[in-house]
Amino acid sequence: MKTGIEITPLTARLTGIGYYTRHLVQALCALPERPELRGFASGIRPPQLGTLSLPHRWLPLPTRALYQIWNKTGFPRVDSLLGGVQVYHAVNYVLPPLKKAAAILTIHDLAFLLHPEWSSPKIVGPFRKAITRHARQAQLIIVPSLATQRDAVELLDIDPEKVRLIPHAGDPDFSPQPSDQAEAVLQKELNLPGPFFLCVGTLEPRKNLRTLLRAFLKTELPHKLVFVGGRGWGDQLLAEHPVTEKERNRLVFTGYLEDRVLFPALYSLATAFVFPSWYEGFGIPLVEAMACGCPVISSDTSSLPEVAGDAARYAAPDDEEGWTKALEEVASDPLLRQRLREEGLKQAQLFSWEKTATATFQCYQEFF
Repeated sequence: MKTGIEITPLTARLTGIGYYTRHLVQALCALPERPELRGFASGIRPPQLGTLSLPHRWLPLPTRALYQIWNKTGFPRVDSLLGGVQVYHAVNYVLPPLKKAAAILTIHDLAFLLHPEWSSPKIVGPFRKAITRHARQAQLIIVPSLATQRDAVELLDIDPEKVRLIPHAGDPDFSPQPSDQAEAVLQKELNLPGPFFLCVGTLEPRKNLRTLLRAFLKTELPHKLVFVGGRGWGDQLLAEHPVTEKERNRLVFTGYLEDRVLFPALYSLATAFVFPSWYEGFGIPLVEAMACGCPVISSDTSSLPEVAGDAARYAAPDDEEGWTKALEEVASDPLLRQRLREEGLKQAQLFSWEKTATATFQCYQEFF
């Protein structure tokens, strides 16, 4: 069963779609009955496969330049480049030209259609123009949540019968860490003593970090607020909300962390994981936080209540006072934290990459 799968997200520094791609491919290759996978990537750097042995074809062209070539010429046809695969799975919104292969398309979210002001113009421009056409061309569409499923059907005017809901998951290696071990790691690697709230994600408008920052600085808690993530498009957080030196000392910006070993320690030691996003198609960090026993405070919008269920204290993304209250409640109430930990550990068990891969493989098998 020859199946092509896009691995272009593995050519860049990994964020949400990159982690989805890496974990999905790893889990597909680990299935007892599995497809014969062949990867395709474009970009100026080759895909970073680590220990994964995956036959693949890499075109050393900038990906956006390749999109333009595809749009103008309809070539090269990727299934032909891969030796005639029968199914091709595009994991990042864009379908390439195909000669015969059945096309499967993953749509993670449609924030760039719903609220283009939250996304880079480099994303909004090409994706907004192409997504409806590609969604209609695809034989099957994979989405990670009911929220994205509803958006896809309504915004793209596609047949609901060809949409498959397959949730993402978190890093399978993440689990609660002993406090003394986590403290030693964070003190050594990040010089991070004392209590803290944790926020993980690219610094960009969609993540709604300004509301969180203002809400946190209204508290008189002894905590720091730790932001883990690279700077994204439109990162004007401190420019839009200037802080005093005293306030600045309460904030920690780690930047993008390459070392994934640090994350279980961060999640395990944080007073709470805070996720104030305006919109998420799934929210992988939510699952990873819950898997480490970290209490969660989350926005009550889009897919997030689906993912966190009863394991989160919720606040509306535009309710600054609500976020202040939530931070203070979770910090001051050990019984609430314990309940959220226990509920989170149970909720995290609902998601696994093995389940994701099994359901994805079933999509492939519909064409054999």
